[in-house]
Amino acid sequence: MRKQIKGTRILFPILLRQHRLRLLLWLAGLVLVTCFVAYAYPEMYPDQASREAYSITMENPAMIAMLGIGYEHYQEIGSLFALEMLLFSAIAVAVMNILLMSKLTRDDEENGILELVQSRSVGRLSYLTASFMVMLSVNILFVILLAAAMGSMQIEGFGFTGVVLYSGLLGSFGLLFGTMTAFFAHFVTSSRGTSVLSFAALFFFYLLRAVGDVNVVFLSWISPLGWLSRAYVFVENNVFPIGLLLVSSLGLGTLAFILQSKRDIGDGLLPERAGSVHASAFLKTKVGLVMRLQKTMIFMWTIGILLLNIVFALILGDLEAFFLENEAMQAFLTGEGSVMEQFIILLMGIMALFITAPVIISFLRLRGEEKANRTELVFSRAVSRMQLLKAYLIPSILIAVLLPILQAVALWSAGAAVSEDMMSFSDVLGASMVYIPALLLVLGMAVLFIGWLPRAASLVWLFLVYGFIVIYLGDILELPDWVRSLSIYEHVPVYPSEELSYAALLILCGISVFLLFIGAMGYKRRDIEG
Repeated sequence: MRKQIKGTRILFPILLRQHRLRLLLWLAGLVLVTCFVAYAYPEMYPDQASREAYSITMENPAMIAMLGIGYEHYQEIGSLFALEMLLFSAIAVAVMNILLMSKLTRDDEENGILELVQSRSVGRLSYLTASFMVMLSVNILFVILLAAAMGSMQIEGFGFTGVVLYSGLLGSFGLLFGTMTAFFAHFVTSSRGTSVLSFAALFFFYLLRAVGDVNVVFLSWISPLGWLSRAYVFVENNVFPIGLLLVSSLGLGTLAFILQSKRDIGDGLLPERAGSVHASAFLKTKVGLVMRLQKTMIFMWTIGILLLNIVFALILGDLEAFFLENEAMQAFLTGEGSVMEQFIILLMGIMALFITAPVIISFLRLRGEEKANRTELVFSRAVSRMQLLKAYLIPSILIAVLLPILQAVALWSAGAAVSEDMMSFSDVLGASMVYIPALLLVLGMAVLFIGWLPRAASLVWLFLVYGFIVIYLGDILELPDWVRSLSIYEHVPVYPSEELSYAALLILCGISVFLLFIGAMGYKRRDIEG
């Protein structure tokens, strides 16, 4: 066994150094957001009466489906915090680990790094072992930082045991999805496929938990997300779910090592589907090739976003009780109009953030192809810089335009089936489409980075993260107006609560076109890596 992991001590610091900036940003963001929200909770629920009112709201099946099972009594402020933050924080930690292990395993193998490393005097399992050590170190550091930060705040109701358990649950959940990603990496031949399988598993577990918590309890015990709620953090402090998460991680990690020892480099356990003998006329075009390479990603994101809209639409009939009895939710609804109207406006803002992700992923694929030295092969043919840039811009623009329309259709169709007071289709469509200029503006920023600062292209994700903080937590954290205005999404008209401002939309579109033009000029002039 020692021979199999030879060289791990050399590879571990190299991999850690390679990903240190990305991981530090993730850790800082997760810890700071958690602490800011925790600090705001005592003011949101200042007395026992407000907490008991919240307990009544938790009897609503829609609330249970969204956040999980609650507590019988909310004597401590920490129990409210754990219920509303634990599930979504765990999802964020899982995303961090999925992206990390997808890069460390299949992406490095796909780009030939693993083959290069194993050409030296290292063991067959050394690279995977070093990757697991990086992931384990990151999650342990996260647990320590979060527990120390929350414990130092000295918030009433946040006991030391509960703080450690809360942090441990998040770290263990991240460890589970890191090992799950390493396991899935053996079944496909690309990092994109590995990420798709891991995110699909995360989404499946969320739906399984939602159905299980509302109707069929045993389904929740199948889902790792269902285990989190059973810890009853800050009340009973049950450590059993951490044991389940760690045992599952150990099992998946063991399987990942076994498969690594048997699988050939570059191979996948799932057979690849044979393609057509002859390429279609569209596939022979530059846009057609890019669309073909991204079809799985686009399909998965489209299905996921449409399903989320349908799930949210199913709770429209219970909105009055859901929001009027929940002080925390009322903090989100500060505009004019009915509760349903304000909820849909809020939902469209949050879903715009989800749609931004595939827009960015689609265009940044251009940068990924350049780093993998495949762009040189394209330019060896009769292809110009602007033609290739346009080939990647068109799918991203189509995603930014069509997904808001499709989600409006899905939300309105499902909502009209469960509620007689559903908003008109034109209002739902307008509430969704007003975010298209903001999506195009983020795309323009991505083009600007690709054109002039390609090595910093990943910074475009900060616009999405900051937008999420402002939209989802802005009212709870009582952020000042100038801080909110730094978010692109805050400049979108709140339609239909207020009159549609065409001037604001035209300004956003104008800035987008300007950024696209400047970015394209930079891409045309700069050197291509290779």
